[in-house]
Amino acid sequence: MSSLVFSFNTVAPVFLLVAIGWLARKVGLVGEHFVDEASKLNFRTGLPALLFLSIYQTEGPSLFNWKFIGFMTGGCMASALVLCLFVPKFIRDRKKASAFIHCVFKPNMIVLGFPLALMAFGKEHSAAISMLMPVLVPANNIAAVLILCALDPEKRDRTDSLWRSVAGIVRNPIILAAAAAILLQQFQVPLPSFLLKLLSSLSDMATPFALITLGAQMTMKAALSDRGYVISATVLKVLVTPLVIVPIAYFFGFRGYELAAAFIVSASPSAVNSYMLAREMRSDEVLTGEIILGTTFCSMFVIFIGIYMLKAFAVIA
Repeated sequence: MSSLVFSFNTVAPVFLLVAIGWLARKVGLVGEHFVDEASKLNFRTGLPALLFLSIYQTEGPSLFNWKFIGFMTGGCMASALVLCLFVPKFIRDRKKASAFIHCVFKPNMIVLGFPLALMAFGKEHSAAISMLMPVLVPANNIAAVLILCALDPEKRDRTDSLWRSVAGIVRNPIILAAAAAILLQQFQVPLPSFLLKLLSSLSDMATPFALITLGAQMTMKAALSDRGYVISATVLKVLVTPLVIVPIAYFFGFRGYELAAAFIVSASPSAVNSYMLAREMRSDEVLTGEIILGTTFCSMFVIFIGIYMLKAFAVIA
């Protein structure tokens, strides 16, 4: 019973914060412009501060487990490769195929995965997932651009989009915050107390703000004309992926909060920014939005069950 209560207490706030955002948008309390601007503000301030402190305040050698980082990054890239080999054989429409692949392999780490891990594990046990961010996020974004370029039905030169995406990754505040935290932490550079208090205030608002804006974004008009694709992508993303990744992670010797981080990342829904990237690079943005909604909704239940099992089998304390 204690494991069930722990799982409920971890996931319920996520449900409710997302629901608050959805309800606020539904009743007209916030509009599309506010949601877009609020998401940008949090992406440039709160979330970088949250990740910075998570890395900077980590003590001990667990910060740099390159075996785990390599495993998770390699797993995502292998997933993308397998999808690229097989999905186009079943989905002949290249725009729909690129949207399907893009959504299935690219997890929503920044807005949902990382904050959820902090809620479940606490800051003291978040080193494993914190160190994935500066490696896995840019790797996923570069792979996504390459896939969308390769499956572009118009077969135009998309090199400009690739370079713009790479430049955007280099300037990404999440990546910059992680890099700065790593350098300062490794060289043991002390920060003044006022700056730590500022970063702490920003980080405190990051998680609830991210989840509320995520809920507010879940209003994309979806006709669900491709229900089969949406259901297939959702099952692959939030159910099949963790069922494959977690046992392999266990086989490679990962235990405790690393194994839990592998589950959180693999069971996270499709990244919200996939919709914007699909629209920019002429993929099927409607199908992309539908899959994002489907995976976000279903992942809550999968993550609830997964956290319950992790707690019940004493994988996490």
